Amino acid sequence: MDMEESLQQMAALILQRRKELKIKQEDLAEVTKVALRTIRDIEKGVGNPSVQTLQKIMDILGMELVFRLKK
Repeated sequence: MDMEESLQQMAALILQRRKELKIKQEDLAEVTKVALRTIRDIEKGVGNPSVQTLQKIMDILGMELVFRLKK
């Protein structure tokens, strides 16, 4: 799986989890102090969010951020 596929998969999981929890994008942006535009881009699988930004979002959504490095 390449980086783009990984980002698309992560985007889908974040979107799904946010909807399961019935959290609006605006509310997620406010509580994480991440720009709404950034939340939207992450859920579309575009952009290049920092690890810190992803961690903030995943913490609120009760998700774990795990990295796997290729050999």
